[in-house]
Amino acid sequence: MDPEIRNSGVAARGRAAVIDRILTVTGEEAQRVGPDRVRMGEVATRAGISRASLYRYFANKDELIQAYTMRELDHVFAHMDEAMEPFDSFEERLGAAFAFAITAMREHPVFVALLGIAERQIMRVTLQSGEVLGHARDLVVERMNRAVREGRIRIDQFDAAVAGELMARLVISLLATPESIARLETGDDARDFAKR
Repeated sequence: MDPEIRNSGVAARGRAAVIDRILTVTGEEAQRVGPDRVRMGEVATRAGISRASLYRYFANKDELIQAYTMRELDHVFAHMDEAMEPFDSFEERLGAAFAFAITAMREHPVFVALLGIAERQIMRVTLQSGEVLGHARDLVVERMNRAVREGRIRIDQFDAAVAGELMARLVISLLATPESIARLETGDDARDFAKR
């Protein structure tokens, strides 16, 4: 293998490891002091890098919190796949996925804190940003397309991108304003709601 290619692979893995460490520290800080009080200098110190290095990875705190939020969404969706696995029909799988997403995000300390500071800039930049919404939509669409490939649903039943965005917006809306005439207190409630 060409040494330059090999070294670029090592560099990419090293960069990914640093970003992972930064985001892990960001989550710990966000849980400790709240997402709106995370300080770039403290994250850099705890991640074992200089402040200048941190700014090479993330231009500002909003970008840092947004990257952390998207990483946590990836984790939620990975576990959601496990929650759907025991079910055969698309409706049951969708219900299990919706129930898992609502429950996981309601119990995630940083998502809860982000929702609690809805009036501040950081909420708009993270959960309400087009980039985070687009990421959530893409994760939903990926699972819908898998259901099509597995023969669970037909492609002409819906536009996957529109359905994915509506589902992502619905979950964020239900989390941001939990008061609803729909019963969603338990996982069974959420599953039934999603299936209907």
